[in-house]
Amino acid sequence: MDLHVWSRKGRLHALLLALLLSGASATRVANNLRTSAQSIKDELNQLSSFDLRNKYHALDGVATSTQRAGSNPQGRFNDDDEDEDEDMDDKSFLLLGASSDIGKGGSDDNGKDFCLKNKYRKRTFKVVKEMPFSGLFPELKRTRRFEGSGIAYAKGSYWVVFDSLRSLGQVDLRFSFRGPFNKLVGPVGEESQFEGISYDNVTDTFFVLRESMEHEEHGLVPLTEELRLTEGGNNYEVLGRCIVPFALQDVNKGFESLVVFWRDGKRHMLGLCESNFCKTVLGPDPPGLQRGNGRLVWATYHAPEDEYDECRWDVQKVIHLPSDAYLLDYSAISFRGEFGADVAVVSQEDAAVWVGSFDWKEMEFVDTNSDGTRMGRIYHFPRTSECRKQYCNVEGVAWIDEDRLVVTSDKSKRTQDFRCMEKDQSLHIIALP
Repeated sequence: MDLHVWSRKGRLHALLLALLLSGASATRVANNLRTSAQSIKDELNQLSSFDLRNKYHALDGVATSTQRAGSNPQGRFNDDDEDEDEDMDDKSFLLLGASSDIGKGGSDDNGKDFCLKNKYRKRTFKVVKEMPFSGLFPELKRTRRFEGSGIAYAKGSYWVVFDSLRSLGQVDLRFSFRGPFNKLVGPVGEESQFEGISYDNVTDTFFVLRESMEHEEHGLVPLTEELRLTEGGNNYEVLGRCIVPFALQDVNKGFESLVVFWRDGKRHMLGLCESNFCKTVLGPDPPGLQRGNGRLVWATYHAPEDEYDECRWDVQKVIHLPSDAYLLDYSAISFRGEFGADVAVVSQEDAAVWVGSFDWKEMEFVDTNSDGTRMGRIYHFPRTSECRKQYCNVEGVAWIDEDRLVVTSDKSKRTQDFRCMEKDQSLHIIALP
């Protein structure tokens, strides 16, 4: 019998004993027992089917483990075995998780199935440490909104940009509460629309990305700003603003992340499109919502030739993400080390990260291993005890080492589930499972 039932039987026995000792009439005893029994029945009916299923799942696991004891001397499951999930690939598992998004017409039952899969254990990040931005900085500069969007490592710290601020966030490697080396650099200002940040170690400058702006000649295009820290590192100066003449269709679905690098004596950048195909997410059957069609734009810096010219990033190639990066959107990209092969791509909508490989010589993603198996894998952020999404606003990402990542979260939206509030406007350190 379930432990919940045993505890409630104890309550009935205690009530009966108290009534008898008080000398209550038989009618009063019967009425009190009837009322208490109905209350307990209602409590049992309200128990989450998910909780009960977890208990039965655990009991079933013990029984199954015992049955296997002949072939497994320890009588335990091997967590590396796929069990019933062996035919479910990363795409199917991702879609199962997406189908549980209640806010988008999903089913709660699908969420329970998602978390009870053995694959959930094998594909879910372990949270190492996390903290709201409001707890990281000793001085908040009278602001309470920290819409974390992009993050990059430079000069011994992690640097964060915020959609809501013009300040840069400098965070030391200890990620400590009100850390003495953590600070907001530059004025808070108005909303910046900064979505990404990258450090240029040749010029000792930062490039920050605005996902879109209206240009007289080229229409709706992404824009970068080059920043240099002032002496003492408490402020910065803007050295220039350069467009990427790459036509966008939606004002809120432009470039979400950038990586600046040098090759053959020239400065280059990679810009990650937020939507699939870099196309619109509006209208009937929009191409921007067709999963697995991520795009990374490679562009080369062009300096002004005279006082009448303007700097720009000339597009060299539109690089296709592998189809197994089967994501609904793309909010950030990070390579592990300069020209490192390991690459991570974050999806805010899916609360997931695709981890794969990149060939810098060919400027292409690597689709398969030498044995023909798919190179990339999709990992998921942990869910609540009810298997609901809680990391709903993940945006920026940077590698710490080969096993760990640091991620930033934007502010939760009014249209989102209230559970999204707990993890928003924060910095998270996560480990690969």
